Amino acid sequence: MSIDPSNSKPHFVDSSSNDLKQGNLHSLKLQLHRRRQSSDGLEDAANSAASDSPPAVPEESAEPLTLSPDSEPVLTFEPVGVPTEASEEYSDTHWQQLSRRDQERLRRQMDNELRKKNLQSSNTGSLWPAYTLFTSTVLLLAAWLIGPRLVEEYNFAATRGKVRAEYESAVRLLEDQPLEKVSKAFQLVAHKVRPSVVSINAIKEINGGRPGSHLTGFGSGVIMSAEGYIITNAHVLEDASSCQVQLHDRSRYKAQLVGIDLFSDLAVLKIDASNLVPAKWGDSDEASVGSIVWAIGSPYRYEQTVTSGILSGKDRPGDKTRKQNLLQTDAAVNPGNSGGPLVDANGDVIGINTSIYGESFQGISFAVPSSTAQFVYRQLIEKGKVVRGYLGVHPREVTHRLATNWSLPDLDGALLEGVMSNSPADLAGIRGGDVIRSWNGKAIRRYNTLYQLAEMAEPNSRVEVVLIRNGEQLQTEVVVGELPQASQAGEIKRGPELPSPRIPENLGRPNRSRR
Repeated sequence: MSIDPSNSKPHFVDSSSNDLKQGNLHSLKLQLHRRRQSSDGLEDAANSAASDSPPAVPEESAEPLTLSPDSEPVLTFEPVGVPTEASEEYSDTHWQQLSRRDQERLRRQMDNELRKKNLQSSNTGSLWPAYTLFTSTVLLLAAWLIGPRLVEEYNFAATRGKVRAEYESAVRLLEDQPLEKVSKAFQLVAHKVRPSVVSINAIKEINGGRPGSHLTGFGSGVIMSAEGYIITNAHVLEDASSCQVQLHDRSRYKAQLVGIDLFSDLAVLKIDASNLVPAKWGDSDEASVGSIVWAIGSPYRYEQTVTSGILSGKDRPGDKTRKQNLLQTDAAVNPGNSGGPLVDANGDVIGINTSIYGESFQGISFAVPSSTAQFVYRQLIEKGKVVRGYLGVHPREVTHRLATNWSLPDLDGALLEGVMSNSPADLAGIRGGDVIRSWNGKAIRRYNTLYQLAEMAEPNSRVEVVLIRNGEQLQTEVVVGELPQASQAGEIKRGPELPSPRIPENLGRPNRSRR
């Protein structure tokens, strides 16, 4: 904005007084000084000077302002931010002509302008913390609302990717059929044994044998001879007046009872049939815990059912007597499996399924080991009964406390609670408190193994026995007797320093159900 002297002149109050002219001069100088401090000050000075003058005209000249003391002043403003040497000279020269009072007033005005600018700057800067707080709050809310969803989607995507990768890898690897050989091995075992497994229906008459008054029990068995000898469980034939055997081809034959042994829960039947496929005996003593086994039978009358598992344990005591020595497996065994074979990976019979733990299958089943089953099977065929050896001792398991008290090297062996008077053990000098460690060169790991070895020994045979007495190892020879068929009676010679066990009756004994 500028005022052209050719178009109009600034209007001042007409006065011939020098004081009035001097005051106007001072006012102009003050306005010029303010204008030079900032562009905003220049506009304020122009507006202040034009307040007592006629309306301004458009800018057309940038000539410097010239003042004459004897004439009316003419105002000319230079463009903002483009100072000239004339205006500099004029400003410096007339600043020195200002009185001290005007200089002080000008300084105060300049200080006020500076404070105003600083205040505006500080107000503008004070908005930054608020802006930062607002932005942080928005980001936190977004993270709280959207973050879990993003994490969930990421996890889902990662899981889907993993599953997809596993699927593609499985499809690629299974194209080579790596499990075909394993599956084929299972099939071969089943194909080898199933022709030898039979279903047994036991007919039990009631109400005096009147017509229609009978019950039919069922179980399984396995053909062990081409002559038609079949081994099964004794409880399958319990109280049966007759029984019928069904082969794998559904042909049926009436079976004849050859012999039964309640102590081992085994029985032998015989059928008159040709072209039979007998199974082969395996060695249960050589079977390792953890090896794969198969159970075949007729659970709930479903003939030729095959289940598999592993050999879970050995030397398990029976439910009827502690003298039993059973195999433990997790192969599924249910009602109707009793008497069926338990076979190894070669398809050889290593046990006869006999019972389970509890009232229903819970992953624990038991089988008579083939070493015992084969012994009973041959005795029943040859003699019609089982003739067992007799030692005349009451063994128990070696515990940690007893091993420490009796200075034993480990927990193996059978600790004798007592010895029957005039028994083969008593005659051989064996005493209560002795720990029998081996029987005819075979190590005894648990007490029920001693029962098994003694009963399978031939009566009147001589057996070398190694035992530990008072921490000292001894060796003696025992002449095995014959176990009486009736229950035994006699005085027991107990070791004087052997502590009697304080075990409640039936404590810890599994409740087994016959199947």
